[in-house]
Amino acid sequence: MVDPADEHVRAMWNRRKWSRFALMYLAMVVSAVFYLSRHPPVWETVLVLLVAAVTAVLGMRTTFDISLPLLNRLSSWLSYVVLLALCLLLPIFAGSEWAFNSIWASAATGWIGGRWLPLRLVAYNAVIGYIAWSQDLEPVLVGWLAVVGLMVGFFCRQSRVQSDMFLELQVSRRERARLAVAEERDRIARDLHDLVGHSLSVIAVKTELARRLVTADPAKAEQELADIDTVVRRALTEVRQAVTNYRRPTLAGELASARRAAASAGIDCRVESPDSWSLPAPADGVLAWSVREGVTNVLRHSRATHCTITLSLRDSHAEVSIVDDGVGPGQDGRGNGLAGLAERARALGGSMDSGPHQDCGFHLRVRVPT
Repeated sequence: MVDPADEHVRAMWNRRKWSRFALMYLAMVVSAVFYLSRHPPVWETVLVLLVAAVTAVLGMRTTFDISLPLLNRLSSWLSYVVLLALCLLLPIFAGSEWAFNSIWASAATGWIGGRWLPLRLVAYNAVIGYIAWSQDLEPVLVGWLAVVGLMVGFFCRQSRVQSDMFLELQVSRRERARLAVAEERDRIARDLHDLVGHSLSVIAVKTELARRLVTADPAKAEQELADIDTVVRRALTEVRQAVTNYRRPTLAGELASARRAAASAGIDCRVESPDSWSLPAPADGVLAWSVREGVTNVLRHSRATHCTITLSLRDSHAEVSIVDDGVGPGQDGRGNGLAGLAERARALGGSMDSGPHQDCGFHLRVRVPT
C-alpha cells in the first residue's frame, strides 16, 4: 500500500525537478535561436544542434540519475566528464551564445556534490566566463552567466540534499512501521501467554480437584465445576480485551485472585502488602502481570505447599517478590512467561530476578521505578 504522504512529497519533488529542467532547456533553446540567427552552414548547424542535444541528455542522466537505456552502461562520473567537455567545447566551436548551455554542467556539479564543491563551481564558471569573454560576449552578460551558473549549482546541491533526506525518511518510516508491528506482536504474545497460561493452570487444578471430589463430595465437586465455568468465561473476556488493548490488570485484583487460586490448589498463600497504595498505571500493570505469572508458575510447576507474596513500596520504586517452597518452574527457571516479565520490567527501567531460593523453593522478584 502506497503512503499518501510519500506520494505527495514525491509529486512535489517531481514538479521541482522538471521545473529546473524546463529552465535549462529554455537556456538551450535561446542559445540555439541566437546561433541560428547568424545563418551558419547546414553541416555546422546539424553538428552543433546534435552536440547540444547530447549535452542535454547527459545533463539529465548526470543531474538526477534519470535512467536512459542508451547511457545506462556509462558510469555517472564518465557521463559527468563528457558533459563538462561538451559544455566547454561548444562555445569555443560554435560561439559565445552557447556559453549559456553550460548551465547543464553547473547543475550536474551541484548534484554530484563531493569535496570542494564551492571551489569546483567557481572554477568551472570562471572558465566558462573566460571562454565567453574571449568570444567577445559583453562583460555584463559574462557576469550574469557566472552568477546564474553558481546559483543553479547551489540550488541543485540543495535538491540533492532534500532528495537524500526524503529517501532516508522513507526508509526510516518503513523501519518504524516494521518495529511497531513486531512490538505489537510481542505484546499480544506476552498478554495471551499470561492470560491463557494463568487461566488454564487454574482450570487444570480445579478440574483435578473436581475429579477427585465427584464421588467423595459431589456438592464440593459441583462448586469446583461452577468455578471452572467462571474462570473460562473470564478468560474469554480477558483474551478479547487484551487483543484490543483495552485490559490493564490491577495489582490489587491480581493479589486477590492469586490468593483464591492458590487456595483452590491446596497451597497456603500469604500476601504481605500495605493496607493501601497508589502506583502509576504502567508500574501497577507490570507488577500485576508479575503476580499473575509468578502464581501461575507456582500452580503449574512448583508442587509447593506454601507461598508468600510480598509487596514493598519505597520512595523511588515498588517491588513484588513471590517465594514458594517447591521445586521451581524448571532447571533454569526462565520460561517464556519470565522472559516476558523481564521485557516488561526493562521497558520501565526496572529489573527482574528469579531463581532457587536461599533455603528451598523458588523466588521471583520484580522491581520497577515509581
